[in-house]
Amino acid sequence: MNTVLLAVVVVLALVLLISLLIILSRARLTDRLLAVQLLGTLGVAILLVLAVVMQQRAFLDTALILVLLAVLVTAVFTHRQRGGKS
Repeated sequence: MNTVLLAVVVVLALVLLISLLIILSRARLTDRLLAVQLLGTLGVAILLVLAVVMQQRAFLDTALILVLLAVLVTAVFTHRQRGGKS
């Protein structure tokens, strides 16, 4: 079971690297925002799988913080796209 879960972590890490390449290569801001959201989602998925495999609750807390940061990044990005006026 742990081997399968660790294989899932490796696949997720590979997708994470691909999304990093998308962030660096794309010029449009919306593509970058979607890639950043994908990074956050993949990071949370990796942390949740690691929490199960290693039976460490700290990974769950870290995943929660990562989700909150991803929401914050999205809010800041959309605010800046509107011109930064509230």
